Amino acid sequence: MVILAVSLFATAQGRTGVKTALFIPQVLPTIPVKPQEWFTGAPRLEEVTYPTKNGFGVADLYTPAGEGAHGAVLLFLGVNPAGRDDPRVVGLAEGLAQAGVIVLIPWSQEMTQKKVSANEIESLVYAYEFLLDNDRVDPERSGMGGFCVGASFATVAAQDARIRDQVKFVNFFGGYFDAEDLAVSVTSASRFYGDVVEPWTPDKLSIEVVSSHLIGGLSDAGERALLERVFIVKDAVLDDGMLATMSAEAQAVHRLLSGVSRSEADDLVAGLPDEMRIELASISPATRLQDLDARVLLMHDRQDKLVPSEESRRLADALSERGGVYHTEFSLFQHVDPTRPVSPPIYARELFKLYLHMYNILRELD
Repeated sequence: MVILAVSLFATAQGRTGVKTALFIPQVLPTIPVKPQEWFTGAPRLEEVTYPTKNGFGVADLYTPAGEGAHGAVLLFLGVNPAGRDDPRVVGLAEGLAQAGVIVLIPWSQEMTQKKVSANEIESLVYAYEFLLDNDRVDPERSGMGGFCVGASFATVAAQDARIRDQVKFVNFFGGYFDAEDLAVSVTSASRFYGDVVEPWTPDKLSIEVVSSHLIGGLSDAGERALLERVFIVKDAVLDDGMLATMSAEAQAVHRLLSGVSRSEADDLVAGLPDEMRIELASISPATRLQDLDARVLLMHDRQDKLVPSEESRRLADALSERGGVYHTEFSLFQHVDPTRPVSPPIYARELFKLYLHMYNILRELD
């Protein structure tokens, strides 16, 4: 017993193992007891602003109790309609801070309104630089993480030359590898891996976000407003005569959002104007993957209805020769929430997988 206690607390691996075991209950609603709170002080939360190219960004900064240098992580939540007071967000950030990690969560007004903008990637670069400037942050133990769209944006930001060498890891949870592929999957209600294509029912949030992004890329303001009424507000319908008067790009977006086959969606997305395709490429981790130096830890819900899990598989495959990838697929999550009902044996298996994945993250930060 003494030897076990010494191995747990006297070695880096043992300490990380204990931290991981204490952290897991903090983020699982099915475990009512939160032992981490018995051993650590309450973290400090403050709203901070950081300079960006065109002004200032706003973020929540969670700092562990006590003094000394700590590992740090920037978390980007992407499209999060619930906002900064979401108990899941607070619980995750507090749990990491109680595990000895400084956590910075930048907030985007556009993202909370379900709008996706490539400008957020630039803001993440500035936010990460701001995080590393914190006197209590050890820059050698720092990384980024994100959820859904936020995972993809964080990965693109980590490719930026200004911070690339300083981002030690990226935790990619439920993100997409290629925005064009995601647009095709959502508009065709299908998922693919290699040559295998299967039916898929996308969540209404994914449909709304993809629809808003494609419509927002149209050059004509009147056509944007009309298609927003048709597909977002849903208080208008276009007849063939009205559709015939619209530009080719607007007609293509209308066809995509009306629902098409996988092959039709591929052709329509490939035929979008260059400006729209450049925008999609700019928010895709696939575009400049050769510039990503960080270790990549991938998490995905196998049955994810917001982003097909095949997106993470393709990212893992693309990085396989480079190495530095840890990839876990779960049955416990519903997208990024650990709330899917499963049998006790499956729950135990999933809990162990989550433990191993979080251990790998916390090892990077210890």
